Amino acid sequence: MRCKAVFVAAIGVLALSTCALGQWTEVAAGIGYRQMDLPGPLKVFVVRGDRSQDTWIIDTMTSRGTIRGGRETVPDMVQRYDDSITWDGRRYEIKAAINGEYFNPRTGYSFSGQVMAGWYAKRFTDDGGMSGFFWTTDRRCAIGGDVRNGPKFQRVIFANGAHMNINAFNDQRGKDELALYTSHWDATTGTSDDGVEVLVRMDEPIAVNPPLPGNRGVILKVVQGKGAMPIPFDCVVLSATGTAVPRLLEHARTGSEVHFDMRLQDVGVEGIGLKPAEWRDVWSSLASVQNLLIDGTVSRHWEAKAARLAAEGKPHGSVVKAPRTAIAFNEKSVFFVVIDGRSKESVGMTFTETAEFCKNELQADYAVMQDGGGSSTLWLEGKVRNVPSDLSRDKKRNVLRPVANGYLLARVHPAEFSKVFRAGSNVVAKADIELKLGPGDQYGPAGKMTTGASGQVIQHRLAGVRARGTHWWLIKVQDVEGWAPERSLAVK
Repeated sequence: MRCKAVFVAAIGVLALSTCALGQWTEVAAGIGYRQMDLPGPLKVFVVRGDRSQDTWIIDTMTSRGTIRGGRETVPDMVQRYDDSITWDGRRYEIKAAINGEYFNPRTGYSFSGQVMAGWYAKRFTDDGGMSGFFWTTDRRCAIGGDVRNGPKFQRVIFANGAHMNINAFNDQRGKDELALYTSHWDATTGTSDDGVEVLVRMDEPIAVNPPLPGNRGVILKVVQGKGAMPIPFDCVVLSATGTAVPRLLEHARTGSEVHFDMRLQDVGVEGIGLKPAEWRDVWSSLASVQNLLIDGTVSRHWEAKAARLAAEGKPHGSVVKAPRTAIAFNEKSVFFVVIDGRSKESVGMTFTETAEFCKNELQADYAVMQDGGGSSTLWLEGKVRNVPSDLSRDKKRNVLRPVANGYLLARVHPAEFSKVFRAGSNVVAKADIELKLGPGDQYGPAGKMTTGASGQVIQHRLAGVRARGTHWWLIKVQDVEGWAPERSLAVK
């Protein structure tokens, strides 16, 4: 039977025959891929994850390994996070990745929130309406709605029962404020010397909506009059300035426990029928750009604004055919979708067309849109599969747009540990080593260990864990602690 495609221009809906979509190619157990060459012309690239198979996971990435700002291409982010480990030592083998949310093109600072490997890494925009797709530890999917997650909802609770609200979270510390920093912010807090900083080693990641009283940690040290404290991967830093200093000094005691109660209240989005989401056990999330598909219904909330602008002779971005990146899902599958545009080979889609594609051709019930245009990139097994519009306009140069963050889909391997050393072992450096703030070369520097220098292996739950092509050990060299690769160490 001959395949047909119909485009209804009056309502901007693209209806495509199933036979035009081709066949799924298996990338790995539970992971499939399709490249679709469709009338229009259109080129669509889709990665599908089978939710019934627990061999893969969805997580987020951030450019240059920091929330603080900067930009990096999707392939470079993949290279940074591939073979990295989670809190419990499980290791990622990244199979696919896409770009993420909007960002400031000058600073690379993303506009809203993020969750990475169970860590709450950045606050979402309060009452922004699009807190985005999220993935949980028990393989649930949902779309977040309007949320409130500012200082009124988030606090640190001290051992004596006192608490302080957290004014800034992985953001610049302001005057008279208490800030909280995780290792996702940067290698150090980047603060000036006019405050107090408290280093806390965590028993578990700081999560969204943890069970009360919150995620537990133990204070390792309190430092006054010196900023820019390094942030090890399993620690956080409380940083106070101005009027917040005496209160932090009053309650923070070395060796005492603290809890972090990081509330996030989701109220849904009533106008489009999006009910409040349950953020329990969220593993990964990025804010979205648009809510496209809600419980099988195309949102269309952009159409009224588009009509108003059209009456003024101003086109709205929702009705322009352009490259798009989206995430869609139903009870069985999750889809990463990238649509090429702005070229003779592929014209792109409008918001409505993208939503209808996810609904009709992928049979998705929910879909959100991420950053599009020249940012739209789909990486799969070692290469970018689509032709981002920046490349299509400049085919003589290998130009990929650097972006702020992205999503990854990865196989997960169990933790592997070496027994070459043990706690208390004296070791010597076989070459100059830059000690790291975590078990992996993607972490920031903790100090140096020169050739022939001696150190001692420190007890840690991840001692000897495999990551980034080698095994890693926490070493103490004089008064400096940091992670060293096993291949650069020898028994003294």
